[in-house]
Amino acid sequence: MGFSEKTQVFLIAAWYKELVSAFGERGRRAFVLAVKHYARQRGERMAQRAVRDGQELNYASYCAYCEWSPSEETLASGVLCGTRVCSTAPDYVYEVSPCVWFNAFVEQNAREAGQLYCRYLDEAIARAFSSSLQFYTVETQHCADRCVFCIRDAGFGPGTVVRQRTEYVKGFDYHCAHTFYAFAGTAAGVFGPEGEALAARVLEAFEAEYGEEMRRRLAIFAGENFDRA
Repeated sequence: MGFSEKTQVFLIAAWYKELVSAFGERGRRAFVLAVKHYARQRGERMAQRAVRDGQELNYASYCAYCEWSPSEETLASGVLCGTRVCSTAPDYVYEVSPCVWFNAFVEQNAREAGQLYCRYLDEAIARAFSSSLQFYTVETQHCADRCVFCIRDAGFGPGTVVRQRTEYVKGFDYHCAHTFYAFAGTAAGVFGPEGEALAARVLEAFEAEYGEEMRRRLAIFAGENFDRA
């Protein structure tokens, strides 16, 4: 068993459970802060690489410098995120259905966590990449039959060619570790030692589900600087 979208969802759901169980509504608000913190780091890493390569921080480069690609497990399953472009001008609007993350949240009975995570994630990544990007999450499958995203005045039409910079794509071991440590940092920042204690419980749950070796692979990233590309 390897790291995948499902593994990442397990960690997100485990953090949501621990935060809400320990702190109620404050824990729910801290969860949203953690999602935005994770997204900010991810978007800023993308921007750092784009600027380093002399690229504009527009929607085309946002797509090109995306760190995500489907995991081997998802590719093997044949159930991928399906995307349909609805319009290109003046706003770029696209729909996603099915969605592997939504399916994972449903399978893990974590719809509440998924609704908050999906509501804030993509907008926060885009804002961190460039404050001029007007990226909006219009709908998610937690509340509708498909996800809908809108990028206002994207300047991104049928003739726009985007080649993903695959050398910057991260494996899901990295994405899962980043998720865990971003949430751990937020929990500690908000709740101090009480928040720090939650990290151990999330790791225990993770090990119970995926085994000691997978937990050790997460720990390899303990000293990683997720703010730096």
